[in-house]
Amino acid sequence: MTIFQRDLFTCQRIECGKLEGNTALLVCDHKVPHRGDERLFWDETNLQTLCKACHDTIKQREEQSSLHMRGVWH
Repeated sequence: MTIFQRDLFTCQRIECGKLEGNTALLVCDHKVPHRGDERLFWDETNLQTLCKACHDTIKQREEQSSLHMRGVWH
């Protein structure tokens, strides 16, 4: 809730910027995947508000396309 309030309940994707009062339609997203790093997981500067639509489509597509660069695939 702290991150949603900080970001004024607004999707932080520049292309979107949707103001969403229903927090069920918002996601607190990690800018940089934490991959188990607790420091990165809880770092509020690494968190952003995304609307569920942006998170579930655009953000997931970006993360999936970068798996080979993050050392996930051998």
